[in-house]
Amino acid sequence: MTIINKDFRIEQQRERHPRLRWLVFAIGSVVLGIVLASTGARKDPDELPSITDIPQNHDSTIRQSFDLSLPELQAQQEILDQIRHDTPKKWSEFKVRSGDSLSKLFQRAGLSAAQLDEVMKSGDAAKKLKRIFPDDTIRILTDDSGKLQALRYEISSASYLLVERKDDRLAAVEHTQEIETRTAHAQGIIDSSLFLAANEAGISENIIMELAGIFGWDIDFALDIRKGDSFKVLYEEIYRDGEKIKDGDILAAEFVNDGNVYRAVRYTNPQTSRTEYFTPEGKSMRKEFLRSPVNFTRISSGFTTARYHPVLHKMRAHKGVDYAAKRGTPVLAAGDGKVTFKGKKGGYGNVVMIQHGSKYTTVYAHLNSFNKHLRLGGKVKQGQTIAYVGSTGLATGPHLHYEFRVNGVHRNPLTVHLPSSAPVARKYLADFEQTVSPVLAQLDTLTRNTEIALAETE
Repeated sequence: MTIINKDFRIEQQRERHPRLRWLVFAIGSVVLGIVLASTGARKDPDELPSITDIPQNHDSTIRQSFDLSLPELQAQQEILDQIRHDTPKKWSEFKVRSGDSLSKLFQRAGLSAAQLDEVMKSGDAAKKLKRIFPDDTIRILTDDSGKLQALRYEISSASYLLVERKDDRLAAVEHTQEIETRTAHAQGIIDSSLFLAANEAGISENIIMELAGIFGWDIDFALDIRKGDSFKVLYEEIYRDGEKIKDGDILAAEFVNDGNVYRAVRYTNPQTSRTEYFTPEGKSMRKEFLRSPVNFTRISSGFTTARYHPVLHKMRAHKGVDYAAKRGTPVLAAGDGKVTFKGKKGGYGNVVMIQHGSKYTTVYAHLNSFNKHLRLGGKVKQGQTIAYVGSTGLATGPHLHYEFRVNGVHRNPLTVHLPSSAPVARKYLADFEQTVSPVLAQLDTLTRNTEIALAETE
């Protein structure tokens, strides 16, 4: 069973613009802008404006090209080329891969090192390209000879870089875009899985993963989820020109697990500007260690003093927890620490050991491979991908063997007490209460509406 705010959904549907109609309107605006411009101050009727000469309100598709799919952008380009009697040009799109540099991306695009050098010398704004990240998107426009005509890189939701050829020289400009943040909410009751309930409630995968991350220190989402558990979430949605482009941050959330109610609210420290999630009382949701180092898996073998080993065929202690997961599933560092071992270790296969201060050690075994940036003696942050699930060593199938040691003694990772991070400082409690009270009130309203809806169905 899932309860959805239907009024909110209807309002969202009214706000959506049919993409094709919007594209036709935008192209028509471009044509109208060109006609008006060419019949105005221009003396040479054959001289047509460049893309950047067209007023912004007549060229919203240019300024916000990432709102268009690649085929739509190409269709627009073909119309512009015909209007201007230009040689045909082609848009291509490239996703930044892990370990990519701009040089590697240009090689994939079939562009020379000389063209890359020209881009980097096109203006100070082009320096933004020195810091590209995996999954970033870069769109490139080339003519029929393969010469770069334009490059577009979305820096953030609020800004993008446009490198465009003018008078046979590239010029780089960073543009800002007006962003609107709206508050949305959703809720659901789990019948079979959290993902299905979230999908029925219209929540994106990013929001549900963030929700699991917030409560992941208290709830093991591989083991603890029960039928009848429920969730409520208030979160941001980011809009550009009235069209939703992505989800923002979770503002507050509630998760009821096996009758236990967990609540979290987002708060930014006014002095350090650090944002974290806290209980309504100001205690940190964040523990020093994640309860589970892999996302949404199942427990295939628990912590026990005697277990029949499937490979050795004899009874022996199992001083950790096995998480069954697909080969290649990311393994996360349970806490901040230093890598004290990385390599092969007998029946453990590929292993990573992390020391957390002087008291705690975590062990990750049977790994398929390591994160290529992981270094022996290097520091890692909580939640950082350190390796990938495999079946090396004495393993019958892909899984993660995870151990938690306190002063060298093995403890059950599922039940060991996890120390919490610092709460809201006393001098900021008044600010905390004033900031989070309105958000928690909205969460309370959701709860009341749910109770009313359930009462009406009985």
